Amino acid sequence: MSLKALLRDPLTHFLAAGALLFAIGSVIKPAAEADDLITVDRPALLEFIQYRSKAFEPEAAAAILDGLSPQARAEIIRDYVREEALAREAEALGLGANDYVIRQRMVQKVEFLAEAAAAAIAEPTEAELTSFYDANRARYTSPPAATMTHVFISTENKPRDAARAEALALLNRLKKSKAGFNDATAHGDRFLFHKNYVDRTDDYISSQLGGDIATAIFDNSTPLNEWRGPFSSQYGEHLIYVAARAPSRLPPLNEIRDVVAADLTEERRQQAIENAIGAVVAKYKVEDRLDAPG
Repeated sequence: MSLKALLRDPLTHFLAAGALLFAIGSVIKPAAEADDLITVDRPALLEFIQYRSKAFEPEAAAAILDGLSPQARAEIIRDYVREEALAREAEALGLGANDYVIRQRMVQKVEFLAEAAAAAIAEPTEAELTSFYDANRARYTSPPAATMTHVFISTENKPRDAARAEALALLNRLKKSKAGFNDATAHGDRFLFHKNYVDRTDDYISSQLGGDIATAIFDNSTPLNEWRGPFSSQYGEHLIYVAARAPSRLPPLNEIRDVVAADLTEERRQQAIENAIGAVVAKYKVEDRLDAPG
C-alpha cells in the first residue's frame, strides 16, 4: 500500500487518534503516578461474578466462586484482571466521556442494583392474595368462547345473489343429510382463514368472519348442533354450525392461587424497583429551561 493510500485509510486515522489520546493521557497522568495495583480479593471477585453471571444475590455469587475448580478460579481471576486493567486504561484516556453507550451501561448498573434490592419480596398473606384477586377480577376472567365450523361460498367470482342462492341450496342438503361438525370440510369454497374454530372468543371470530356472524354464534337463541344461515361477510356467504358455547368465567381463587400469587409478587417487585429508582431521582433538583427564551 502506498503512503498516500495509507494516510487515507480510516484504520490509520483510528490508530493515530488512539495514540494521541494515549499520549495526552500519559501527560495528564504519568505512568509513575498511575494506579497500577490491581487487588484480587473475594469482594472484587464476587462483584465480578455477580455481573458476569447475573447472579445478583450475593449468596448465589458466593456459591459459584466457592464451587470453582482451581483451573476455573484461575480463569476467573485472569478475566477479572484483564477487565479491570482495560477499564482503568479507558478511564485514564477519557474514552467514556460523552459516550452514550457507556452512559446507558452505567444506568443499567444502577437499575441492576435496584432490582437486586427488590429481589427479596415477602410471600403474600392470604388476605393480601384475596384483596389482589378481588381488585383484578377482570384479569382472571375468561371471555365467552365458542366452538363452531362454517361452510363458505365465495363472491369473488360470482354475484352476491348467486352466492346466497347457492348457500341456501347447500343448507337444505346439509340438513337433509344430517351433516355434522366434521362434515363441513367436504363442502363449499376455500376460506381465507379457518374452517373450524375451537374455543375462540367473540373478538377472534369477529375479526375473521365479521361482526354479524360472531353475534349469531354467541346468541343463545342460535341452536347448537344445527346448520344455520346463510350469513354474509365481506368475503361471501356462510353457513354456520355451533357445537358449543362457553360463558365468561372467573375461576375461584383456590383454582388459580399460584398464578395470582406470582402476579402479586411481580407487581410488588416492579413497584419496589420503581421506588428505589424514584428515590435516586428525588435526590436531584430539576430546572426546566426548555421554553426559556434564547
